[in-house]
Amino acid sequence: MTRASLYPVAKLSSCTKKTSLCFSTPLLLWRRKMPSITGSSSSLLASPSVAAHISNESHPLMMIEPGEEDEDGRSMCRFYDYVNEKVVNTNTKIPKEVDDAICVGSSHGWLAYVSRLDCSVFLWSPFTTSPLIWLPPIHTLPFVKVIPCEELADDEHKDGDISAYDDDFSSDFGFKVEFEDQNRSQRYCTMSTKLLSLDIIQKIVLSSAPTSDDCIVVALPIYKIRHSIAFCKPGDKSWTFVEPPLEKSFHLIDVIHFNNQLFYAVSCCGLTLYAYNLSDLSSPKSYLLETSFDFEPLSSLEERMRSWYKDRYYLVESLGDLLWVRRLIANNMDDDGKFTFSHDAKIFPDQTVTFDVYKLDFSRNTWEFAKCIGDQVLFLGTNQSLSLSARDFDKLQANRIYFTDDSFTIHKKYPNYGGHDFGDYELGGSAFSEFRFRGTKILPPPFWVMRNFH
Repeated sequence: MTRASLYPVAKLSSCTKKTSLCFSTPLLLWRRKMPSITGSSSSLLASPSVAAHISNESHPLMMIEPGEEDEDGRSMCRFYDYVNEKVVNTNTKIPKEVDDAICVGSSHGWLAYVSRLDCSVFLWSPFTTSPLIWLPPIHTLPFVKVIPCEELADDEHKDGDISAYDDDFSSDFGFKVEFEDQNRSQRYCTMSTKLLSLDIIQKIVLSSAPTSDDCIVVALPIYKIRHSIAFCKPGDKSWTFVEPPLEKSFHLIDVIHFNNQLFYAVSCCGLTLYAYNLSDLSSPKSYLLETSFDFEPLSSLEERMRSWYKDRYYLVESLGDLLWVRRLIANNMDDDGKFTFSHDAKIFPDQTVTFDVYKLDFSRNTWEFAKCIGDQVLFLGTNQSLSLSARDFDKLQANRIYFTDDSFTIHKKYPNYGGHDFGDYELGGSAFSEFRFRGTKILPPPFWVMRNFH
C-alpha cells in the first residue's frame, strides 16, 4: 500500500483539443413530461442486423424490460433509443442465466451480472454471439465463505423475501460474510444466495472489452471490513483484493478506468477518493487522493433541502480531465414537481432533482465547480460512467447528463421504488430539462449500454 497526496502515474498533457469549462452557480428549476417507454418501435429481424443497427445508432441506448417470449419461453432483448424516442425490438434471445441475474455493470458493450441462483458472476454481450464469460466465484473474495444451507436455518439473514424478484428456487448452500457494523466492529452474517446477490457487488467495470488480452475486470464488493476494489482477468480462477490505502475506509460507490492507466474510486460520502495502479497485477497499489473542494455556496432553497435529499456520486473521465459528479435525489417531491417540506407529508418515490459537477485541478489538488461541460455529454447509472462529444454523436445534446436509476433499493421490495428515475439534465442552464418519472418499480431496471466508444 502507498499513501500519496496524488497519484503518480497518469499524465493529462497527452489529451487532445478540449472544450473550455464554464464556472458559475447551479440552478434547480423545472421539469417536463417524458414520452412513454412503450412508444413507437423499430422491429429488427435478425441478430446480425441488430448488432449492425445498434452500432450505426452510435449513441448509447437504454436496455429496458425484455420483449415478447418465443415458443421456448425465451425473452427478446429490447432497447429504448432515448434520443429518437423509440423502442428497438430485436430477435436477440436473452440467455436464461441473464434472466436469473442482476446487472451490476455495463462497460465496453458488455454487461456484468450476479446470478440470483448461486451468486456466480459473468459477462454477456447483447450485440454479439459471443458466449458468456464467467468470472471467478464470489467465495474467492477474502471476506466470503461458502457454507451448507443447514447453517442458514436459524439465521435471520437467510430470508430472501426482501428481493423484488419472484424467484421460486432454493439453493443447497449459502454464504458466511464478514462485514463491519456502525461501530466498526468486525461481525459475520450468513446469507442465502438470493439475498447476497442483491448486495455483494456495487459495480463492475472493464478496462477494455473482455475479449482483448489487456482487459482487467474491477469490482466494488459491498460486504467487507476493508473497503476497496477487487480485480481479475477473464479466465482467472479467483478475485484479487487490493488493500485500501487507509486502515479504516469508507464504502466505495463508483469506480472508473481513467486515461487508460489507473482506476479511480469514490466513497459513499463523496469526499474520499482512491486511485489504483494495476499495471503490475502481481503488485497492485492503492493511493489516497488528498484533495479539497471549492464548493459553491448553496442557495437558500438548496440549504433548506439538504436534510431532504440523498447524495449519489460518480467519477467520469472527460477529455482527459477527471470529473466528480454529485446527484441529488429527493423523496419529498410530488407528482407535479413541487417540494413538500412537512414531515407529515406523503413520502413519494425517489426522484433526481439536480446534479453538480466538479473538475479536478491536478496542479492544486482541488476540485473546481463547473457550470457547464462544453460539448460533452455524460451517461451515468449502472454503467461505467461515460463522456462523449455531442459533435461526434448525432442528435445528442451538448452539456447534458443522461441518467438511469441505480438506487440501493432498486432490486428490493420497496413500494414504488427502483428503475423509474431516469432522464436527462442540462447543466448550468435555467431549466431542469426533460426527466421521466414513473411511480412503479421497473424490473429489470433500465441501464445504458453502448457497443463501442473511443
